[in-house]
Amino acid sequence: MPLPHFELTSSQYRILAEASLRSLPDPANGEASQQEWIVRELDPEEARSEVPELVFLGLVAMQGGTLALTALGLAVHHRAGQEAAEERLAAVARLADAMEDAAPRLARTVRRLAQGTISLGEALAEAAGRD
Repeated sequence: MPLPHFELTSSQYRILAEASLRSLPDPANGEASQQEWIVRELDPEEARSEVPELVFLGLVAMQGGTLALTALGLAVHHRAGQEAAEERLAAVARLADAMEDAAPRLARTVRRLAQGTISLGEALAEAAGRD
């Protein structure tokens, strides 16, 4: 079954990331709960608008006064991380293409490393001219 696509705010992705590490207290449960959000660099005021949507979407669930990530929420969190890594890798490949004329050996090595055909150690040796 394919994973549905969600358009979440950066704050909602941040809440998913924190909830993947450890459950969050319900920010409506008072000052101590709000302080926990602040300590974890989350805005408890934003939570009032963000958390209900995350619950509605089935990405988090309120259980015993805490906000816990669901299996779907964990999958969405990990997919977001994978997509970000793919974007960075694509940027590295574009950099290698752009540097082809100026530094062909380095460009080739970076491209091979990004493709996974060589290890970091092999790439360092190749870039240093020891291939």
